[in-house]
Amino acid sequence: MKGQRPEHFDLSLIREAMEHNNDPALEFFLNPDFAVLHGPGASLFHYFFSRRVPLLINDYRMGMVVRGEIRGRINLIERHITAGTIAFIGPGSIVEPISISTDLQIKGVALFNDLPFTGGRVPALFNGSVRDIQMQVEPSQQAIISQFIESLWLMAHVNPFCREAFDNQVATLMHYYNHLFSLETERKVSPSHITDIFNRFIQLVNSHVRQEHKLGYYADRMCLTQRYLGHVVREVSGTTAKEWIDRALVTEAKVILKHSDKAVAQIADELHFPSSSFFTKYFRRLTGFTPAEYRSGK
Repeated sequence: MKGQRPEHFDLSLIREAMEHNNDPALEFFLNPDFAVLHGPGASLFHYFFSRRVPLLINDYRMGMVVRGEIRGRINLIERHITAGTIAFIGPGSIVEPISISTDLQIKGVALFNDLPFTGGRVPALFNGSVRDIQMQVEPSQQAIISQFIESLWLMAHVNPFCREAFDNQVATLMHYYNHLFSLETERKVSPSHITDIFNRFIQLVNSHVRQEHKLGYYADRMCLTQRYLGHVVREVSGTTAKEWIDRALVTEAKVILKHSDKAVAQIADELHFPSSSFFTKYFRRLTGFTPAEYRSGK
């Protein structure tokens, strides 16, 4: 597919998807401040997933899979999200679609502007400390979330629209998400030492991969030897640390290529490659395309 369309998974891309959607069963409300997905959403998500490019989210998404399943990478981690799973995705997250089922149904809300808190306490889940979560919840908890979203759906269609009531309902839903996340954190056994090392490694890669491509940098930051860090990463994930770094770096490159008209040489410089030719060979080795071919969609 040609690559002129933006890869920001934002209001403009959602509007574009709606223009191409002819599913009469879709129940989706959209305005410049928020969106509410109430009914079957497979047709909408098929449009996003068919792009086969990373999708950058710079707002807040909360949802629950009612039926079907989704596979994809969220912030480099591969996820299999099934019915009964709630999800939160925060600003700065990158979603890489893999597949969705034809019977997918999601209920959820997207907030394109500020969070709906006026002087109140912002739940920890939404203060920037967590980029994304996905977790299975009990049927009774699913029912509560479904009722919250049902209320938002109905309020969005009331004329005149009461923004204060809507915001208060969203804030309540966010507090409930935070409550469920806290319960899950307390329920789980503390992660093992090696799992903690792996999670810290992924966080560092997400934050610094544009400047730092070498395992030695991350090992030094974590006060570990390269050999030990590499062993831990492979043991936990089944993938080498170098492959994680490469995957993150290629994702950054893809986003820049699709989101800007910057020259390949400028991108190579921003990503701290020694030359544009080195960057081109690296990108082609990992993707099968040169940067120019990927940008043009060839």
